[in-house]
Amino acid sequence: MAFLDWAIVGGVMLILIATLFYCQRFVKNSADFLAANRCAGRYVLCISTGIAGFAVVNSVANFELFYQAGFASIWWGMLIAPLGLILALVAWVTYRLRETRVFTISQFFELRYSRRFRICAGIVAWTSGVINYGIFPAVSVRFFIFFCRLPEHFNFLGMRWETYPVMLTFAIGLGVSFAIFGGQIAIMVTDFIQGTFCNIAFIVFIIFMVGFVSWEHIEGALLTAPEGASLINPFDSSKIKDFNIWYFLIGIVGAIYGRGAWQGGMGYAAAAKSPHEGKMAGILGTWRALAQGLMIMMFPLGVIAIMKHPDFAHIAIQINDAVAQISDPLLQKQGLVPTALSVIMPTGMMGLFAAVMFAAMLSTDDTYMHSWGSIFIQDVVMPFKKKTFTPRQHIIALRLSILFVGIFAWFFSYLFRQTEYVFLFFAITGAIYSGAGAVIIGGLYWKKGGTIAAWVTLLAGTAIATVGIVLQQTWHFKDGNGLALWLTNKYGWAWVSNNMTTFPINGQWIYFIGMASCATLYIGTSLIERYILKTPDFNLMKMLHRGKYDVAGEHVTRSELSWISRRLGITHEFTRRDKTLYYATIAWTLFWMACFSYLTVKHFTAGVGSSEWLAFWHFKVYVTLILAIITTVWFLVGGTIDVYRLFRDLRLVHSDDTDDGRVIDGRNAGEKNALQPKC
Repeated sequence: MAFLDWAIVGGVMLILIATLFYCQRFVKNSADFLAANRCAGRYVLCISTGIAGFAVVNSVANFELFYQAGFASIWWGMLIAPLGLILALVAWVTYRLRETRVFTISQFFELRYSRRFRICAGIVAWTSGVINYGIFPAVSVRFFIFFCRLPEHFNFLGMRWETYPVMLTFAIGLGVSFAIFGGQIAIMVTDFIQGTFCNIAFIVFIIFMVGFVSWEHIEGALLTAPEGASLINPFDSSKIKDFNIWYFLIGIVGAIYGRGAWQGGMGYAAAAKSPHEGKMAGILGTWRALAQGLMIMMFPLGVIAIMKHPDFAHIAIQINDAVAQISDPLLQKQGLVPTALSVIMPTGMMGLFAAVMFAAMLSTDDTYMHSWGSIFIQDVVMPFKKKTFTPRQHIIALRLSILFVGIFAWFFSYLFRQTEYVFLFFAITGAIYSGAGAVIIGGLYWKKGGTIAAWVTLLAGTAIATVGIVLQQTWHFKDGNGLALWLTNKYGWAWVSNNMTTFPINGQWIYFIGMASCATLYIGTSLIERYILKTPDFNLMKMLHRGKYDVAGEHVTRSELSWISRRLGITHEFTRRDKTLYYATIAWTLFWMACFSYLTVKHFTAGVGSSEWLAFWHFKVYVTLILAIITTVWFLVGGTIDVYRLFRDLRLVHSDDTDDGRVIDGRNAGEKNALQPKC
């Protein structure tokens, strides 16, 4: 990192800090702090949530995945794409959740089930969330240590300091500062700036990598993979451990089951101007993600070429020497791609990439800390309080809770021993809250879903995941001790200690077991409640503010619909421009689904050779690049207009201090006219 590189990073930081101070003036009460007073438009939502989900930790996890599985992982991702499109088009879970006008999932649980269940679910969600987030700063900081090739120790003020904890303190402290000062308003606007900057930078990085490593180099390197572990033929990848077809099939189930359950970005889910605007933001996400997805794919593929092609042997030696300095084998895998990029990138490009990853780290840290800090106050503390917070007290409590999340993340990142790939860690920590998926879907879509069923389901999911985490952490320690050795000594099962050096069920399978068990329990227990205990049906129309219960006038009829439009999920709220975007998104996804179907059929009938697979991947990369450039300009214009409208609406909107996340007599606080039709 030269001076120019650090100057680029510093310049981005100064712009974000200035924006933070500007946004702070708009925070007047808890609705502003928690959800930007529900004033966010589709473009600012789409770009901000995109960069918040990008994250250094997700980038590193994807680098691991693509380096391990190559184009084969993209193929199974194409299988998921139509499902993702359908979920976005019908706004599965997210539309109805926004209709409830809640700030958190657990607030919805109180509306739908009971206050006690809200508290329990809040504790489980918060615990799962902070443990899941706990690894984020660790991976982010290690990325910067690897990429910038910082020393493990340095001297300052006559003392010897360890680089890792110092960097942890800086990264977490910065995220806490952004989350507590401006709340969701500042998080959303600064994330929009970071997301727009990153989209432009992604295009630059893709062009750089394509110029540095030719397509012929990538092809030559990919073809060196052994049989059964192909990096180009997805049907010849059965020997790829962890990231095989089962990983992606379980991901498909999780996409349906767990949609809306994860609350790391709950502030965004509640911030949309209306349920329809939130739905359109989800549809726009298909196009926003083009540049980001292509960059995440091209970097590890380029590194594969550098590490395996003889033309780059001299560079591969430098990379291997640098990676060898990392003692932990798992961290060597995490550090390979960042270290390789630091070797091949010139001055200026290094600074640009460091700035992008800095933006990715900050946007995720402030979003997650804001979400988990808010959930603790909203769903664990407030239900116990007999006296209501004043707006000022409420914001202070939220800020202190966010600070605590930051402190917890520091200690967790410093002390936790990572035993598997990042994505598998996400899966198992997410499984702690896996019971919520069935409870949310049943609560939003099924009037027969019962409170007892919700309790049984949530607790079962938590128990399954907790057992999985304990087994993974205690199965086989580095020094040879652990549960595997105990089984060997106790029962003579020597093959366990010798052959299963890690727990045989990875995080993704534990997640699947939790989902299947929880869905079965929820349905079965609800039916018992309804037909044996005679529990009455729940009034979904009232909870969703439909018809005479539409207290905010958020359901606007704009046009009559044809039979085809209704079947495609288009509602009366769609404008002509919305429909055009909708159809274009469908066409884009169906085109790649047709390619997927054609090559799959051909594989099982005539066979598909390596040259055909490579030609297909070549075509997909360049088509995606062209559209990524177009959409980057499109989102820059649309997002800028949305930010202007956001600040305009924040100045004009009426702030209701009672709209603070409480549930009173079966409805959200502030909805005094909930039983009267909106004029």
